Amino acid sequence: MTRRETITGQQLEDFGTALPGNAADGIRRRPMMSGRLSNDNLQSFLNIHTTDTVSMRDAAVKFPVNPAVTVAIVLRGRVRGAFDNVPFDLDARIQPVGFIWALSQPVMLHRELQKGDDVSKVMISAKYDWVVKRVCNGDSRHAAINDFIHAGISVRQWQPSRRAIALADQLLYPPTDDPLFRDLYAESRGLEILAEALGSLRPDAEFIAEGSAEPDALEHHQKAQEIRDYIKDHILDDLTLSGLSEKLCMSIASLQRIFKNAYGTTVKDFIRESRLIAARDAMEKDGLTIGQAAWMAGYSSPANFATAFKRVFGISPSDARDR
Repeated sequence: MTRRETITGQQLEDFGTALPGNAADGIRRRPMMSGRLSNDNLQSFLNIHTTDTVSMRDAAVKFPVNPAVTVAIVLRGRVRGAFDNVPFDLDARIQPVGFIWALSQPVMLHRELQKGDDVSKVMISAKYDWVVKRVCNGDSRHAAINDFIHAGISVRQWQPSRRAIALADQLLYPPTDDPLFRDLYAESRGLEILAEALGSLRPDAEFIAEGSAEPDALEHHQKAQEIRDYIKDHILDDLTLSGLSEKLCMSIASLQRIFKNAYGTTVKDFIRESRLIAARDAMEKDGLTIGQAAWMAGYSSPANFATAFKRVFGISPSDARDR
């Protein structure tokens, strides 16, 4: 089985989430979720938050949210809560869905986590003032967008195109080779999703529906997730394209095409990076030696492992082990 990151109550607080006021230290040390959680403030005006987690216990959490225009694509699961006293229900249990909301003033976001909640989502937030400056320019074509972002707390559902769904998938698991290009990679995809969501607010937004997710696109999205999940769950096994093809009942060509279209990387590169991530976690948490971690990641030479490790994470295995 692949190593899934355990997210404690303390780590959620580090992300800005407030646990109940009477939460004891034991609760803060307790695992709350398993999976991956990221929150990146890019050099520009964007914040990109991604979640691919399973809740391990029931919890009520809250955290402050600054004025912003935010786009969310929920790829899997259901997210319920409220902005102050305005409820929202982001339900993607049948198919991926998109939501856009605008907050013109600071609010408190309340979330109810239920044990077993399996959620995969991407959120792109743009600073409120940045959006206002670009929308409030007297252009009548932007009147509907202007009204939406000035309504106080506005929440609306939109149907993302098949390309937007693919971009969201890519943001969940971006390439990790170089921080500079990883940020540019994330920013370019975040901007494109933001533009599509804002465009859906225009009265003449019929063109958005033309690119909306068709059944075959949704099927490919689900197959891509199936491939990714199988790899994650068997990352320490001897994974080959032919073996994956047989297990997942699809041709090697289809397997490679569907995965590359969804995540922007090859199956082999994803396996390689996932093994390096598992090896890094094992060194940091379980104290594996560099030689053991190299073997775990599929490298017979610790030197080759160290080279690949530094190229992906920007630090040496010894530095990672000492953290």
